[in-house]
Amino acid sequence: MKWRFALRYLISPKSHSVINIIASVSLLSMAVPVAAMVILLSVFNGFEGLVRDLYKAVDADIEIRSTHLLRSDDDALRSRIAECDGVDALSFVVERQAMLCYRDNRTTVQLRGVDADYDKVVPIEEFVSLGDARVEVGDFDRLLVGEGVAYDLGIYSTAAGDVRVMSLGGGAIGSLLPTMAMRSEVLEVCGTFIIDQQHASSFALTSLRAADGLFGCEGTADAVLVRVEEGNSSRRVVEALQQRLGEGYSVISREEKNSAFYAIMRYEKWGVFLVSLLVLLVASLSIIGTVVMLIIEKRDEQTTLRSMGADNALLRGVFVREGLLLSGIGGAIGLVVGIAITLAQQHFGFVKMPNGNFLIENYPVELQALDLVVIFVTFIAVAAAISTVATSIMIKRR
Repeated sequence: MKWRFALRYLISPKSHSVINIIASVSLLSMAVPVAAMVILLSVFNGFEGLVRDLYKAVDADIEIRSTHLLRSDDDALRSRIAECDGVDALSFVVERQAMLCYRDNRTTVQLRGVDADYDKVVPIEEFVSLGDARVEVGDFDRLLVGEGVAYDLGIYSTAAGDVRVMSLGGGAIGSLLPTMAMRSEVLEVCGTFIIDQQHASSFALTSLRAADGLFGCEGTADAVLVRVEEGNSSRRVVEALQQRLGEGYSVISREEKNSAFYAIMRYEKWGVFLVSLLVLLVASLSIIGTVVMLIIEKRDEQTTLRSMGADNALLRGVFVREGLLLSGIGGAIGLVVGIAITLAQQHFGFVKMPNGNFLIENYPVELQALDLVVIFVTFIAVAAAISTVATSIMIKRR
C-alpha cells in the first residue's frame, strides 16, 4: 500500500510548478554521477585489461623456478610438468643482462634465451612490428629486439646488419683482466616488437642455444614458463604444479609475480569510485528538497489519511518510498546512459588517445556486471538513507 501511495504522489499533477522543476533537477542530479561512475570504472577496467594483455607478451601464465639447477634437457621434469592437468605448453628460458653493439652504438638489455616451444607459451609474435619472431632457423641463431632498443642502436630495418651481443655470464671474473670472462656472439636481427615503452627499450630475445653460449649456462635454465589451457584457472594449476613438483620448486602465476602493480590498479579504481561516491552523496541532497516539498504539497492528503487511522510510521514509509522512486528513476537513467556511452566507445571508439605514440588508438573500456551491481546497490543505499532522514524529521515535526 505504501508503494501505491508513493507512486500515485509521484505521477499526480503538482499544484506548484516549482515542485516539478525540483523533481526534474533531482532526477538529473542523480543520473549524472551514476553515469559518470559507470564510465570511469569501465575505463579503469579497460586499462587493466590492456595491461594484462601487455604482460602476456612477456610473462607466461605460470613461472616455475627451482632452488637447484634446472636442466633445459631434463625430459623427466618436462614430462612431470606437461602431464599436470591444465598445462597447455611449456618452455625453458634463460634470462640475463647483455650488451648489444651495432657500429658505434651500444645499449644494455635484458636478454632472454628461449627454446622452440616459446611461441606456444608467450604470444610474442602478436606484438612484432617488423620482420618475424623466429629467433632460431635451422643452425642460425637470431635476435628479436624491442623498437626502443633498435632505435638506440640505429637499426631501422632487418637488413641493417648483424649485432654483436656481449655478456659476462660465464666462469670466474679475474680482478686484473675481467674481459677474459666476456663472451660475445654476432647475431642477425630478425625483427622488432612493441609492447610498452619499458620492454621496448630494454628487452630482447634470442635462441636458448645462443644464450647458452653467451652466458655459459652449460645446458641449465633459469625458469620454466607454462601456458594454462583455455578455461582453466591459473590459481588451480599453480596449486597442482606445486603439489606435483614439491618444495624444491617455486610456482607463481603472472598475477602473483606482478601483484604490486595489480594491487595499485585496483586501489586507483576504487579510489575513483569513492571520489565519485562523494559527488553522489552531495547530489543526493537534492532528494531531501524534493521530498520536503512533496510532504508540504501533500499535507491535505496527510490529514485525510490521519483521520482514517494512518500513523506517522505509515506516512514516513510512503514518503521514504517516494524518495526511493525518484532516486531509482534517476539512477536507472544514469545506468542506461553510462552503459550506452561505454558500449559506444567500446565498439566505435569515439574518444581517441591523446597522441599517436600509444599502442592503441581509442580509450579502452570494459563493462563488468559486478561494477554495475555495486554502483546500483550503493546508490540505492545512499538514496534510502537520505530519504529516511529527511522524512523522519519532517513527519516528526508535524
